[in-house]
Formats: sequence, C-alpha cells, structure tokens
Amino acid sequence: MKLFYNTTRNLFLALVIICGLTLSTQAQQLTISPRSSMVLNGNVSLVVNNASMKNDGVFVAGNSTVSFSGHNDTLVSYVAGSNATTFNNLTVAKNAFGVALKSAVIVTNVLAVNNGNLYTDSNLTLRSDANLTARVSEVAAESKIIGKANVERYIPGRRSWRLLTAPVTNSNTILNSWQNKGIYAAGLGLLVTGPNPTGIGGNGLDVSSYNNISMKGFNNSTQQFVNIANTNVAISTGTNGSADNNGYFIFVRGDRTPGNTIYGNMNATRINSIGSLQTGKQTFTTSSVGGQYTLVGNPYASPVDFNKVSRNNLVKRMYVWDPSLNQVGGYVMLDDINNDGVFVKSVEGSSQTKDIQSSQAFFVQTIMNGSASIVFEENDKSDVNNRAIFRPTTAGSSVGAGQIIATLNLLNSDKSTTLADGAIVEFDDLYDAAVNLDDAIKFTNSNENLIIVRNNVSLAAERRPALGFNDTVYLKLTTTTQRAYQFVFEATGLEQPGMIGFLEDSYLKTSTMVNLSGTTTINFAINAIAASASSNRFRIVFKLSMNVLPVTISNVKAFEKNSNIMVEWKVENELNMVKYDVEKSTDGAAFTGINTINVTGANNAYNTYSSLDVKPVQGINFYRIKCYDKSGTITYSSIVKVAIGNSERGFSIYPNPVTGNVINLLMNNQPAGLYQVRLTNTVGQVVFVKSIQSNGGNSTEALNTGSKLATGIYQMEIIGKDNNHNTQKVIVE
Repeated sequence: MKLFYNTTRNLFLALVIICGLTLSTQAQQLTISPRSSMVLNGNVSLVVNNASMKNDGVFVAGNSTVSFSGHNDTLVSYVAGSNATTFNNLTVAKNAFGVALKSAVIVTNVLAVNNGNLYTDSNLTLRSDANLTARVSEVAAESKIIGKANVERYIPGRRSWRLLTAPVTNSNTILNSWQNKGIYAAGLGLLVTGPNPTGIGGNGLDVSSYNNISMKGFNNSTQQFVNIANTNVAISTGTNGSADNNGYFIFVRGDRTPGNTIYGNMNATRINSIGSLQTGKQTFTTSSVGGQYTLVGNPYASPVDFNKVSRNNLVKRMYVWDPSLNQVGGYVMLDDINNDGVFVKSVEGSSQTKDIQSSQAFFVQTIMNGSASIVFEENDKSDVNNRAIFRPTTAGSSVGAGQIIATLNLLNSDKSTTLADGAIVEFDDLYDAAVNLDDAIKFTNSNENLIIVRNNVSLAAERRPALGFNDTVYLKLTTTTQRAYQFVFEATGLEQPGMIGFLEDSYLKTSTMVNLSGTTTINFAINAIAASASSNRFRIVFKLSMNVLPVTISNVKAFEKNSNIMVEWKVENELNMVKYDVEKSTDGAAFTGINTINVTGANNAYNTYSSLDVKPVQGINFYRIKCYDKSGTITYSSIVKVAIGNSERGFSIYPNPVTGNVINLLMNNQPAGLYQVRLTNTVGQVVFVKSIQSNGGNSTEALNTGSKLATGIYQMEIIGKDNNHNTQKVIVE
C-alpha cells in the first residue's frame, strides 16, 4: 500500500490505518502535532514529495518505507521535530539536491540513498538490537552521505573475544564511541581495561580486578597483536573517507557495569561507532610480504559478500573470530581455492558465512612479495544479516567431496556438547603433497586447538593428493584441560575398495574405525597422566583390510513386503564377478537357491541388488548370498533371517556371540523409518556407527564393521522413530 503526500497538489491519500493523525496545513510540510500519532500498519510506502516531515508527536513506522522524492533543496526536504523519528526503511530518491536530518532520526532496517544527498547533521543512528541490525544499501554513484552518524552494533551477553571495527571515518575516540564517553548506562558501551588505568582524563582505560588488556590492534610489520594502552585516540585513524577504519581484537564482557570485570559476569550491550559513513570505493593496502596477514575491517555499515570483493595479490581466504566457539570464541578459516563461489570452513559447525557483517573485522593473506590490496565497492554489499555471528545459534552442516571435516567438542557432564574447534582435510590430485598456499595456516585460539600437521606445519585446512593406502592424517591437540572431549569426523568421497580408516590413540593404545562415508563420533578424556594430554596423541590412518574378498557384501538385509520377503544387498569391490545366487533355508543350516542375479555392468566399485521371495514360510526364513567370480571362486555373505507371522516387537542380535565382522540386527515388527545404530565398548568409546533406512515390519540388517572387533562385550544403541532408544548387548568372540 502507498501513502502519498505532494505539496504541489496538496493531496493526501491513505490506504492505511491512521490513528489520531493531525496534519498541518502549512505548505510543504507534513506535521505530526504534539499528542498526535501517525501509525503505518503493514508494508506501507509513504512518499514525501517536495516536502518536509516534522514530528512533534508519535510516528510508528511498522514495516513501512518512507521515501523522500522530488527536486527541491534541503530547505524544503528535511526531517525535523521535537521528537526522534524512527523509520523502518528510509529512502532518499531526490532527482536534485537532497534531504537534511534536523532532528534525531533512527533507522532500524535499510537506509537507501538512491539519488541525491543525505545530510545527517550528526542526527542519524543506524540501530542494532537482538533481532536486526540496520544497514546502508548500495549508495548511488553520484550521491553522498554528508555529516556524522552513529552506527550501532548489538552484542549478546557472552564473555568472548571479538574481531571488530568501527565502519566510519573522521571518527570520535575509542572512549567517546565504544566506551560510551566513560559513562555507565545500562545496555550501552563496554569496558576497555588494561594496566595503570587513569580513566576519562588520562589514558581512558577502565579499572579491572585483574588489570588485563582487553583491546588490541594488529601490527602488519611484526605480525603481532599490540595492546591498546590509550583509548583517548580516534577509533578510526584515517580521515580521508577511504578505508580509514581499523580492525581490533577486543574482549567483550557486556556493558559498562563495573562488576563485569569479574569472571562469570556478563550481559548484552550495544556499542556506538560515531563518525562519517564510508561510501564508494574503499581500498585497503595490505602486507607486501608473501604469506603474511593483514587485519581488515569491513568499511561499510552493511554486510559485504567476500566473494565479490576485489583482491590484489591476496589468497581468496579469510580468518574470522567466531565468539560462539568454546569458552571465549575461536578462529574460523573460510576459503574458496577453486574460485567457484563455494567456501570451505575449517570449523564446520560455525555460523560464519562468506558475508562479513557490519562492524566485523577479519584477516587476509598476501600471496607473494609485492603490492597487495583488498578493494570494496558499493555493489559488493550484501543483504544477508547473519544474526548468528552476533547472536550465536547452532548451525547446520554441509560437506563437500573427498574430505574429512574434523570437529572437537567439549563433552559436558550432562552429555551436552560445546563446539570448541575444527579442521578440514581435502583430498584431490590437483593438490600438492607439500605445504603451500592451498593449505591454510592454523590461527591459535585462546582455548583448545584442533590442528592438522603436515611437514611440521600447523594447518586449519590441509589440501593433499588423493587418498591412498597407508596415508596418515596427523592430529594435534593443544591447550587442553583435564576433562571429557569428543571428536566428530564427517567423511565424504573417501570410499575405496578394501580401504578402512582408524583413529589411533597412542595413549590408550586403541584403534577406532572411522566411517569413510559418514559420521563417526568418538569420546575421549584428558586426565592427570601426562601422556593423555600429549599433543600428538591422535592420528587417522588408512589401511588395506586384511580380510578383503574378491567381492565384499557390505550390507545384506531382508524384510517383509506385501506378505513376501525382499532380500537386498550392497556390493563393494565388484571386480571380475559373474553372478549371485540368493539362497534360502528354514533351519539356518541347509540352503537352496531360489533366484540368480547376473552382475550389472563390469568391474563396478559399488552396486546394489535385490530379489523377492514370493513363497516365504510361516516362522523363520534364513537367507544368504552366494557369489561367483570368473575364476570359479565362491564366497558367501552373512546370513540374515526374517520371521513371518505374529512376533513380538523388538530387536535382537543373531548370532550372539559374533565371530566375524558382521553383526546381524533383527528388527521385529518395527515401523518404517530411519534408525541410528551406535556400538560402544566397555570404556564408552564409539567403535561403529550406522544409519539404517528400514522398510518396516520384520527385517534383518547385516552391519559390517569393516574389520573384526576386539574380543569383548559391547553395547549397541538403536535410536528409532520418535527418538525411541533400545540397547542390546553384543558379545564378540
């Protein structure tokens, strides 16, 4: 709906609900009088054409857009009044001159300067709260935003480090901006602490219980953070209007409540960056030394798509700090080595995307010696308001091909987990075995670090040639404490005939199978014994299975289907095979063939087959697959069974004890759906995980563990529909 006010025609049309509105009859001015209200409900568009707006009452913007249009100058086109005016979307669309803000104006969503100039007169605030952060959309080439503004950034109640910037030029001091002029006000500003604080009249530092430095800059020459020991200096050191903002590493406890310096105290706050908004092309000069890093702040009061920015002699890679990781946050690396617009993350669970948020800073890396720069332009701006980076949530996961995503979690006493860190290994013959710029160096976190080591170099992302037998991924854990932890390995595209993967634990002297096409979860602990905290305790090794047959039946299952029984099996390493016989038995001993299936194709790495038994007997039906290869060798799959007729609902293991590497799980009268199976040993380590898609009714799932399990007693947990849990004891001989 549109509300249009045009002084040239003195016409006011309303297709919105208007509550208690009083309009002045003065020419060229829309006035909301004292004790009056103008309420715009819904997605309303209010066009103020060649006119001003004066708010002495109450203006409720709702989800509306207010646009100033026409050709008259700012003597006519302005916002004024005794009360602050809060707009949802504010648009300047003047075909000449511009719009002046003569009283306080707050924008909560989008400020658009599409044509003409905006004169802020230090009256503009871009609001940020728990739900939304205002942004300045692409500013037209011939337009300007003139004067100072206040760019807010809401920060939730979590004690953590952050990489921040003030996206302004010609700025106020750190003290007058982020420290709220040294004044306490609930929910505003933050404490900047350090040794020898002398307060507002001195170095600006706040008093703390520990005299800890809480704000740092970055020195490109030394490649080190440097302490901020004086906050009575400009928060953005430049004044030219081009790439003048600085990046900072700052510990945020909450607002300026003095008690927030004490460990455990925290609350939400909102910081102000005060200065002139940066618009147009912004060029940051970065380190001229190959391999070195530069801390860059997003120059705009808007999200920016890192995929769009121009990079001169820079890797298409950025390091950010995710405050939701671990206890005080951690580094996350994102890069796009293939330049296809798809970014890989070192910490898969992080909420960070390629969209750099308003007031966010990040690191970039120079490729080779020589001039280097990163260039931001207005059309690089994004409309993706990623609330998760400043309002942490749990992210989903996404994986690519030929890789292992490794995640380290803190395993809490209530069995919940806290994402601590992560790393990634990608396998492809396009990559070199040596460490080069395809590999991403690990930035060290304050708390736990999960690192990939290659050639004694610590990496967040390792790119290496295609996976081969006897390859090893070396893991390094640092800054651990005596507590419980959890590894999660997500593998894709690593399946090869005869290949198996293990996580080797040098402290426990154990080898735990790692699923090469799925997720493996392994719990472990650090205790008082020094060897348990050894940084090189873990590694992932890839081996040739000693039990590889000419063909491997990786999964056999049988289930009821319309009073018949369907037998399905999956084949790996289908080399030189001829055919398969489906054999049946009623006693589990004497088998006869009921169907023959010829091999589909030739020399397949993987294949799937099925056969329908239309004459099942009442009671127990046993099945196995007889495999023929070209040399005449015959091998057999494991035996599965299905009960026809009335049977109690439940699960069981057959046979039990288990003697090989196949566990037969019998599912009786179970509903169709997805089931998760997890096998743990006596010390609680997860040694096998599997997802089962059941067709319902009575069925048997042959679970191939890949190699023979160590002799002992195991617990199998089956999680089914509606999150129902069932536990079975498995004895391995």
